[in-house]
Parts: sequence; C-alpha cells; structure tokens
Amino acid sequence: MVVFPRRTVADLLPGPAQITGHVRASGPLLPAPVSGRPCIYYQVLGQNHVRPWHDRPSYPPSDVRFWIDDDGGGRLWVLVPASPSIECTLTGEGFRRTIYAGESPELDRLLDPGGFPFAPDAYVKVEERIVVEGDALTIAGQVLEEISARGRAVNYRSPPVRLILRAQAIRSAGDR
Repeated sequence: MVVFPRRTVADLLPGPAQITGHVRASGPLLPAPVSGRPCIYYQVLGQNHVRPWHDRPSYPPSDVRFWIDDDGGGRLWVLVPASPSIECTLTGEGFRRTIYAGESPELDRLLDPGGFPFAPDAYVKVEERIVVEGDALTIAGQVLEEISARGRAVNYRSPPVRLILRAQAIRSAGDR
C-alpha cells in the first residue's frame, strides 16, 4: 500500500503526494451524463435492482485534466486517468434518477454491469455527483515530471519541465 504524504505545491518533488486545494478548469467543461450540468469531473453511482452486489461507479470515459490551487498560492496540473480502479469519494447533494435502456448511448453505458455472463440492465437507479470550479478536493497520486515548453529548466543542459499529479484517489476536502 502506497502512503501519500501531504504536500503543498511549492514542496512537491516527483513521487507520491497528497494535495488539498480548489479546482480550476483547464479547458471546456464536461456535460454530466445524467443531469447535463456542466462540470470538471463527475461520479455516477449505479444501484443494481436485481444484483445489489453489482452496484458500480462510473466516471468520465477519457482522461480529465484540471488545475488545483493550494492555499499556499501554488497551482498544479492534475491528470485523472479514465480508470475504473480510481478511488473516488465525492460528497454533497447528488442528482438522483432512474435510467432506462435506450435513452441515449451515454446513459446506456451506465446500464452495463461489466461482467461477461450478465446482460445490461433494463434500468438502474443512479446518483450523480459533480466537481465544479472552486470545489475543494484532496487528490492523492504520483507526481511526475513532464517536458514542457512552459516549464522551467534547472540549467542549460536540462529540458524545461513541469510537475503533474497523476491521480489515484479523489475525495471532497474534509472527508477522511
């Protein structure tokens, strides 16, 4: 098990780290799949009515990138990979709804239980939680260096680099 030490952006070095700060968009917002609300990131929790042990989370189908500002005035580029193995705990008021098969291709993706012998569900109860600009999050993961024209070089022999946090766990700030 990897331990993620708490850090500020100013103290970051490559390796495991945990940052708490406020989210800032780095590009166009995503439409949340259930409610259609604009957001930076989302989590949809589906409750299976037939097989409750197949309750499942759903996240954006592709990588998501955004900035996180810590209280020390630093800003860090965050990459959240499109991965079902990410640990995500978002709190706050969720948007609840029942989704039925055939509503849209995006929503039909949420009906698939992801197991070989099981057919997609006819309907599923879902709860959607979103992250918007300014939300406070704690993000844990691996800090990596990336060669970037906007980064800083240590000396004339080193390429300019910037630090990126590749997220492995996301939770609302204040949650333990």
